[in-house]
Amino acid sequence: MNKNFKFLFFNLLILSTLISISSTSWMGMWMGLEMNLLAIIPLMYSKTSISSSEASVKYFIVQTIASSIIIINITMLMINFNMSSNINIFNMNLIMMNSAFLIKIGMAPFHFWFPEIIYGLSWMNSMIILTWQKIAPMILFMFNLMNNSFAIFVIITSLLISTINSLNMINLKKILAFSSINHMSWMMTMMIFSKTIWMLYFYIYSFSSIIMILFLNKFKILYVNQISFLNNNKEMIMFFILGFVSFMGLPPTIGFVSKWLTIQVLIWEKWLFLTFILIMLTILMIYIYFQLMIYSILFNSKKNNFFLKNNKIMFSYLSIMNLFNILGMILITLIFNF
Repeated sequence: MNKNFKFLFFNLLILSTLISISSTSWMGMWMGLEMNLLAIIPLMYSKTSISSSEASVKYFIVQTIASSIIIINITMLMINFNMSSNINIFNMNLIMMNSAFLIKIGMAPFHFWFPEIIYGLSWMNSMIILTWQKIAPMILFMFNLMNNSFAIFVIITSLLISTINSLNMINLKKILAFSSINHMSWMMTMMIFSKTIWMLYFYIYSFSSIIMILFLNKFKILYVNQISFLNNNKEMIMFFILGFVSFMGLPPTIGFVSKWLTIQVLIWEKWLFLTFILIMLTILMIYIYFQLMIYSILFNSKKNNFFLKNNKIMFSYLSIMNLFNILGMILITLIFNF
């Protein structure tokens, strides 16, 4: 029975996102977001974890506040259209609505809830929040984006906050949450210039995130010091390093393609200052990732790591995913060239 109701709400989660992004009216878009919220809350709940209940309540409160802001601004926009009011008021309403979308996806400076809720959820629920739950608010933000100055302010703020807060962080869930904010800055940059590259970036980011979360969930790794357990198995060390290299966007993995195309478009558009900010602050995030990799390589654990035994099936599908991580850059380069 438990599996049946989760299957029902998971289908509703997918359907509500599709309703929201395909709606031709603001009210239909808002209804899709509300259905999405009602579908994700039961999936968050877990009998075995008290923190999941707390995280689901926090998530509900934050999303409800954002939805209230959206419906208030929808009403004001409809009134402004009927009254043919000042264009400045109209633009202010759109900025408020876009701010509500940013609250829903956890972008800075509206990120206050995001790391804490990710920390309280299970790895699989965190994967949903970090990937699928970003689709509808991001697309709706892109549809309503009329002020590039506002978007650039959010991009730079998110880069700064995600980089500073990731320093000396020991919880891997919070590290992935701040990394998500950092990647979202790159994606928001491409919302301004190229919708196609934004979609490609989101696909690659989701693929890399899913690989990392499946890996960390399988071996119950939550903190940085637990990475040293992997030294008992060299194959797992290799998978872990390749996953993080792809996640940080370094060649020759597929994660580099999205950053490569983003930098290329920004240079074509002569946005050199924004390019410099993106590269420099992302280098600091890469430094944090390198700390994790060095920790996993240099520090040995003397504990008998029982969960690394008898995982041949895990080896097989992780091998396939990491093979695509390496060959994906070559395949996408060939596709774009030909």
